[in-house]
Amino acid sequence: MIHRDRGLRALRNQRTKLLDRIRNFDPALANGLEEIRLDWYRIRNADESDGDSDTAEVFIYDEIGGLCGMPADEFVKDLQAIKAKKIDVRINSPGGSLFDSIAIYNALVKHPAHITTYVDALAASGASIIAMAGDEVVMMVGSQLMIHDALGLEMGNAKQMREMADFLDKQSQNIATVYAAKSGNDDVDMWRNLMLAETWMFADESIELGLADSIYSKPKATPDVVEEEDIPDEESEDEDSEEEDDESDDEEEADGPPVAEDSIENLMRAPHRLTNRGFKYRGRDKAPAPILNSRRSSWDRELDSLLGRK
Repeated sequence: MIHRDRGLRALRNQRTKLLDRIRNFDPALANGLEEIRLDWYRIRNADESDGDSDTAEVFIYDEIGGLCGMPADEFVKDLQAIKAKKIDVRINSPGGSLFDSIAIYNALVKHPAHITTYVDALAASGASIIAMAGDEVVMMVGSQLMIHDALGLEMGNAKQMREMADFLDKQSQNIATVYAAKSGNDDVDMWRNLMLAETWMFADESIELGLADSIYSKPKATPDVVEEEDIPDEESEDEDSEEEDDESDDEEEADGPPVAEDSIENLMRAPHRLTNRGFKYRGRDKAPAPILNSRRSSWDRELDSLLGRK
């Protein structure tokens, strides 16, 4: 989503008017609402996880940026503070601010860590741009990717609306180069056609078009081999388990759940509404299948046309 100056001013004016009306009844509430910045991401550093100590996790699980959201510069500052060798970016987002999405994409590309982006459920619109930043793009089972032409808000006369249309075309052409770079298919016009059609993809279709590398498959656990001498006798096992129970009870009373984990869980529970966003469809099951043979080059298609092949 893009807001040009006039459109952005109109949105801010509406927000200001609403806050002024609230302020007439409850000044404290209005002041509090004015300061709200909605978090749309969380970062779990490597030393906060019980897993791989070299891997940090970034969760993008809400609408990106926007008037009331955290700006991209906050995200970039937090990202640059990560010193882990590997970063897993988990995405479940309907998109958001185009310019914030591009800034985040470039910040991930420039980060020295090995970046793996996971589409956990949905990477639509601007979120699909961020997904392309991964050194490896992994689709989780049942996940979806969506690409479309840039949308925007503007307020003005016919001349100004035509200028806005030209501006959106240029931004969409720019976005198409991101998908072309990831896929290895440099036919930008082909990507623009897919964007204009608002193309929704299941995991296998994303791979077919070159926008993803693989579908996640959980590694099979290797069973532990127990040596005879390692098998404890029943009495010592009972004693050890009683001691462990006592220790775990003490730990539970002392610590409690970490606040960071609670905030990540709350972020992950947030639902996404796909209505009133300018989308044509509400998911891959409502949209037509993508044109999977569109990876063919413009030369191949021209040759097909000359030979009368379809």
